[in-house]
Amino acid sequence: MFRRMKLGRQILLCVVVVQCAGLALGATTLVRNAREAVEVEIAASEQSARAMVLAAVGATLRDGASRDVMTRLSEIIVEPRHVDIVLLDAQSGPVNVRPAVAEEDEMGAVPDWFTRLVEPRPRETRIPVRANGTVHGFVTMTTAPADEIAEVWKDATKLIWIVMATVLLQVLLLGFLVRRALGPLDALRAAMRRLRDGDLAARVARPASRDLAPIFEGFNALTEGLARADTERARLARRVVELGDDERRAIAMELHDEFGPCLFGLKVKASALLRGARASGDAKRAADAEAILEIVEQIQASNARLLTTLRPMAIGQLPLLEAVADLFDAFRRTHPDIDWDVHLPADLPRTHESVDLTVYRFFQEATTNALRHGTPDRIRAELAADASDLLLVVEDDGSGIAADADEGRGLTGMRDRIGSLGGQLAIGRGAGGGARLDARMPQEVPAARGLALAVAS
Repeated sequence: MFRRMKLGRQILLCVVVVQCAGLALGATTLVRNAREAVEVEIAASEQSARAMVLAAVGATLRDGASRDVMTRLSEIIVEPRHVDIVLLDAQSGPVNVRPAVAEEDEMGAVPDWFTRLVEPRPRETRIPVRANGTVHGFVTMTTAPADEIAEVWKDATKLIWIVMATVLLQVLLLGFLVRRALGPLDALRAAMRRLRDGDLAARVARPASRDLAPIFEGFNALTEGLARADTERARLARRVVELGDDERRAIAMELHDEFGPCLFGLKVKASALLRGARASGDAKRAADAEAILEIVEQIQASNARLLTTLRPMAIGQLPLLEAVADLFDAFRRTHPDIDWDVHLPADLPRTHESVDLTVYRFFQEATTNALRHGTPDRIRAELAADASDLLLVVEDDGSGIAADADEGRGLTGMRDRIGSLGGQLAIGRGAGGGARLDARMPQEVPAARGLALAVAS
C-alpha cells in the first residue's frame, strides 16, 4: 500500500510517523521526569513537615501544661503544601489545623490517567505527643501530591501544545514544499498522457527545480525526435503511395496504349481470316479463326478489368462526386437485391487527384468487402465535407468483422493510403450489427506530396 502511494504522500507519511515516534518518546520522558520531580518534591515537603511538627511539639511541651497541648498545637502548626496534617486528641478526638494558604482545587483539571502515571505511592507518618509517660494524642502526616501534579500537568500541557503546533507547522510547511517541488511532475504526467494518445506536439515548460530540469528537457527532446520521425515516416508513406500510383498509372497506360491496339489488330486479322475461310469453304480454318477471336475477346475483357483495377478511368476525367456516383450505380446494377442508401453532397471543393483516388478506393474496397464477406441486405454509404476534411462512411447490416479476424491486405492498404495523406481510418460495428468503416482525411494534400507528384509527372 505504501509503495502505491504518491511520492509526496510517502514523504509526509514518513515525517508524520517520525514526529509521532518523537512525540511518544518525548511524552514517555516527560512522564518519567514528572514522576521523579513529584517524588522529590513530596519527599522534601514531607521532611520539612516532620521537622516543623517535631519542633512545634517540643516547644509546646516546654512552654505550657501538658493537658492542653493538642489545642495549643492546633494553633501553632500550619499545614504545609503537599502534606495533610491531622491532630488527634486522645481525650476529645480530631483537632483542626490551619492551612498555610487558601488554594483553589486544581485537581479537577488533571486527567485521571496522568495522575495515575505520575502520582507516587502515598505515605503516612504518625508522631505521638507524649509527656511524662502519658500520650496526649498523635500528629498524623499524609502526603498530598495533588497540587504538585496539577502544576506539572499545567506545564506539560503547555509544552505538549507547543510541540504539537511546531510539528503541525513543520508538516504543513514540508507538504507545501513537497507539492511545490513535485507539482511539475503533474504537468509531465499530463504531457505523457497526451503523447500516449498520439499528440506529438506535447511539450512541458522548464521547471524551477534544477533536479527535474534534465528530465523535462529529455522529455521535450524525445517528443521532438518522435515528431521528426513521424514526419519522416509520413513523408516516406506518402512517397510509397505516390510511387505505387505512378507505377499503376504507367502500367495502365502501357496496357491501354500498347497492349490494347495490339489486341485490336489481332482481332481485325482474326476477323479477316474468318471471312476468308468462310468464303473459301475451309471449315477447319474458320473454326480456328473463331477460337482466336474468342481468346482475343477474353483477353480484352480481362485487360479492361485490369485497367479499372489499376486506375479507374473516371478518376482524372470526371469530378469526384460523379465518379463515386458511377461506382455505386455499377454496384446497383450488379447487386439489385441490395437496399442501397447512398448520401452524396450537392457539391464538393476541387481536390487533388490523389485525394480523389483515395476516396474512390475507400468506397470501392469497403463496399466490395461488405458484399463479399458480410452478405448484407442493406448498405449505407455517405460522403460529406467540413471546413477542412472529407468524411467517409460505409456501413452494412451483414455478419460484420470477427473480433479475432486478421486485417486483410485491402484494408491494410486502405489504411496506409489514408494515413499517408494525414487521415485516419476506424473499423468497428455498425448500428445494424454489421461492419462500419469511418475515414477522415484532409481535403488538401501536403505541399511535399504535391511537389513530388508534379516532379513524378
